[in-house]
Amino acid sequence: MTYPTVRGPGATQTRETLRRELKSGFRRALGLTVLGTVVPGAGLTQTRSRKVGWALLVVALASTALLAYYVLTTGVTNAALSLVARPNLLMVMAGLFVLGGVLWCGSIILTAIQSRPTRLDRTRTRILAAFTTLMVFLVAGSSFKVAEYATITQSTVAQVFGNTPVKPGQGAQVAEGEDPWAKQARVNILLIGSDAGADRVGIRTDSMILASIDTKTGRTALISMPRNLLNAPLAPKSPLRSIYPSGSFGDPDSTCDQGAGQCMLTNLYVDAENYAKNHPHAYPAGESPGRTEIRGTVQEVTGLKVDQMVVIDLKGFSQLIDAMGGLDINVKLSGYGTKLTIGGEHAPDGRLFGVKGYFEPGFQHLDGWHSLWYARTRAADDDTHRQMRQRCVVQAIVKQVNPAAMVGKYPEIAKILKDNIYTDIPAANLPAFVDLVERVQKAKINSVALTSSVGVFSSNPDYDLVRRLVEKGIAAPKPKPSSSGSSTSTPTKTKTSTPSPTTTPYEQC
Repeated sequence: MTYPTVRGPGATQTRETLRRELKSGFRRALGLTVLGTVVPGAGLTQTRSRKVGWALLVVALASTALLAYYVLTTGVTNAALSLVARPNLLMVMAGLFVLGGVLWCGSIILTAIQSRPTRLDRTRTRILAAFTTLMVFLVAGSSFKVAEYATITQSTVAQVFGNTPVKPGQGAQVAEGEDPWAKQARVNILLIGSDAGADRVGIRTDSMILASIDTKTGRTALISMPRNLLNAPLAPKSPLRSIYPSGSFGDPDSTCDQGAGQCMLTNLYVDAENYAKNHPHAYPAGESPGRTEIRGTVQEVTGLKVDQMVVIDLKGFSQLIDAMGGLDINVKLSGYGTKLTIGGEHAPDGRLFGVKGYFEPGFQHLDGWHSLWYARTRAADDDTHRQMRQRCVVQAIVKQVNPAAMVGKYPEIAKILKDNIYTDIPAANLPAFVDLVERVQKAKINSVALTSSVGVFSSNPDYDLVRRLVEKGIAAPKPKPSSSGSSTSTPTKTKTSTPSPTTTPYEQC
């Protein structure tokens, strides 16, 4: 850079003045560029393009104010979910974020150009250019990420929830107003873990748990369906009654489990799918025969209406637990006091083979793979105790999931959901169900065990007894009697030790 030729005593002063002006102008250009990065158009208001800057600034502030007002009046969660429930609006927002990002980046570049001193030296010019480029990348990256998340959300909602409509009289009835559950005292959600591995033929419902939720208090009963339940009652209008006229699954035809001679509840899904292949018009178009039959039979077994279903492949179950950072679980011994196996099967002669390892008892932090095996293992005891372990794992997920922490892994979680989960919960009802989950997390979760210990034998079940047990399990607890007398003494608190796998009753987690 060259300075004007000045002779005499004022020459030094003139060069110093120019240096100070350039230094001050450089700092101003940096400052305005930062300002324009933090607030769209703000830096541009101090340049020749101040009208454009003010226009951008007004639009940005108005949009932010409207968004803040909506979030404050509806709540962060409900605001986000109301957007999630509208896939088309999500795509519009993705496009707006891209357009807004382009305009924002353009305003940053224009701010740097117009605020740059005309005689700025080459070094400072390069520094300003590099800094402006960095600011543009920050804004562009943020805008792109928001647009990407909006697109991922739209795709996930469309695939997991599909176009499930909200039909009057069907599914959970969500009300308008402050309490979305004002119209429904109890919601029953059937949770199914499907065993659809490469070594399986079709889909087997490896685990079935009906979560019956008191919508007012959040108090929840987890009712485990024994997978080897025989003579399960079919729904009154089930197409399968044409081959099982008794109304019981497997009676009189017992070929549904490929020749083993017993039709267990876990075989019902596959049997319905096979029947539909041979009788294409037996079920309404677009309806899953397996899910339809499982829903109807669980309703008949428990006496409760199934409002909604969630089906998850067990591989996805493991991945979701990994995404949430694992689970803290009180790992127990088997029902017979031995260590639980990881894997393992019994040969016809009773010999145990295929064991991949053993669980050490005690409080542990389990990853997805070990959590899944803890819920599935039964080689060391039986299906009755496995049901109890499954309920404990489900309870741990509900109590320990942290939605805020899951946001950082959102793309990963979205892929897991798309690949491994089906639900008939309408997307429009998502805010209500999030509210319900929050109530459940604050309330007590108890278990209803349909096992031999309470008189339910899978080989010859008494379904009247089952329904009585379910009714008792979901009943509200009786209020504790108030203490009488004039005594005002404070009861002494007894210090209890941390329960261990050997002292905690197996029904408790």
